[in-house]
Amino acid sequence: MVGFTRIKHWFENQMIRNKIIIMYLPLIIIPLFIQAYVSSSIFSKIIIEKTKKNIYDNSGLIISRIESKLESVENCANTLVITLNKVLVEELTAGIDPMTDLNLQNKIRNQLSFALLLFPDVESVAFIDVNGKIYGSDALLEYNEEKTIKSKILEEIDTTSGNNIWFEMQTRDYLTTDKNVPVLTLGKRIVNIYTGQKLGSLVLNIKENSLSDIYKKVDIGLSGHYYIVDNKGVIISSQNQDDVLKRIDDFSLLGWILNSNNTTEIMTLNGIKVLVARNRFQNSEFNLVCQIPLNALTSEIKDITLIIVLIGIACLLFALWIAGKLSRLLVEPIIKLSNNMSKVKEGNIDVYCDITTSDEIGLLASGFNTMIKRIKLLIDNVYKEQKKKREYELALIQSQIKPHFLYNTLDVIYVLAEMNKIDGVKKTTKALADFYRSVLSSGREIITIEEEIKMVKEYLFIQKIRFPDVFDFEIDIDKDILKNCIVKLTIQPIVENAIYHGLRKKGTFGNVVIKGYSSNDKIIIKIIDDGIGVSEENLKKILENKNIDKKTSFGICSVHDRIRLFFGEKYGLDIKSKPGEGTEVTISLPKSEKGIW
Repeated sequence: MVGFTRIKHWFENQMIRNKIIIMYLPLIIIPLFIQAYVSSSIFSKIIIEKTKKNIYDNSGLIISRIESKLESVENCANTLVITLNKVLVEELTAGIDPMTDLNLQNKIRNQLSFALLLFPDVESVAFIDVNGKIYGSDALLEYNEEKTIKSKILEEIDTTSGNNIWFEMQTRDYLTTDKNVPVLTLGKRIVNIYTGQKLGSLVLNIKENSLSDIYKKVDIGLSGHYYIVDNKGVIISSQNQDDVLKRIDDFSLLGWILNSNNTTEIMTLNGIKVLVARNRFQNSEFNLVCQIPLNALTSEIKDITLIIVLIGIACLLFALWIAGKLSRLLVEPIIKLSNNMSKVKEGNIDVYCDITTSDEIGLLASGFNTMIKRIKLLIDNVYKEQKKKREYELALIQSQIKPHFLYNTLDVIYVLAEMNKIDGVKKTTKALADFYRSVLSSGREIITIEEEIKMVKEYLFIQKIRFPDVFDFEIDIDKDILKNCIVKLTIQPIVENAIYHGLRKKGTFGNVVIKGYSSNDKIIIKIIDDGIGVSEENLKKILENKNIDKKTSFGICSVHDRIRLFFGEKYGLDIKSKPGEGTEVTISLPKSEKGIW
């Protein structure tokens, strides 16, 4: 179950294209193997049955021709009985001695030779008279006369009453024309047809190759062969001459040939599966055996199976190609939709899925496009709301600056007037007017750094009059950046923070330094004070707008958010501070050489 669960989990996590291909593979491969196996089995059975029938038909023909040949030998023997009887009885009646009468000997040999002409299936024939004299159709038959007389062949012939007797296939050095060639021998006792007196013995030979030549011409494949087995299990004739006169050494095969009623059997001989077919001779105790290795029969089946497999592979490749095309039609729109979703996941909503089909995927794409449109609309609405909110915050800061700063400055002017410092009254009044003129700036939210610095200078001038013993200031701005853009009231709230929350609480004289310069693709403005500083914990609260002093937190966060709102996420404030040492606020802005936005 664990393995199945893992496979299921693995399959579920595959891409749709892979799932389609994975599903196609078994649907094609399994039927292919089943087809190949069933076809191979059916073809094997058909070919084996067909081979059995062919062997049976051929064996019947072979046995018929061999028995005809053996019958011809017996007919030859019967004919010689008559002709030799005539010659011998006439000569004996005339009182002629066969041992000395050359004319009689020639007559006997002539009869033997004439018989070979009439019966060409007989290879050689010999007549042995009662005196042991040998008469042969070939002079070689007459050698080894003494061995012939003492042979078992003549002994067994003498035991008969004139019937034909067949001797086993053998090689011998008497009564043959070639001692190395196996011969099948027929023996017959010749008697006087009138008196029954023995006249002699007749021996007729058939060479083994005259039998094997009959079935050598039968085509049963290169690996198959026929052979003839006698009732003792000895191979008396074979297409393979090396097997002749050898006894079958496989007892299972020998027992089946001699005793089984089945005509065919599949056996394993020497580790090879073999089809064995056996047919018995009708007029003798011989068995014709045909032996064919199964792999020789099934070689064509292997070719057919290979063709089926190749066709199957071609079908598999074609099916995989179709599966690839089908999966592409199905998967490409899904991949396109998935890629667009990934872009949205990464924050890019400027996407559109151009799938126009009316199927389920087309409906998904249409729904996705509608969703993106609504998201864009919502984001646009949120952007507008946030922008309006920042405008309200800026207006709130401005409204806070107006009465608060105005009242304090008017108090300073009043004090200066009381002290008859007319010049101070003039300068302060002028600075106040210029400051508020810059703050208003015709309603613009984006002004130049030059305008922002001018406003900050007016503000610091007024605060310097109010707190002459608290701080001094220094402004160092590169001229190259003066025309660059900045959000109005960016520097002033930070300077105000430095004075009220850094320098005034210090108890000793302090300094505010404002620097501005260009760095790569950014404008950097630093506001540095040597006031009391801020702890890391409070600094974190200020940045998160969680400071206890809401005015401080609101002003700093508002400046940071407004910069990011107008110029992008990579711009804004960076604050570094150490308690007792002071604070450094870094403002990063984009470069803009085109002036006011």
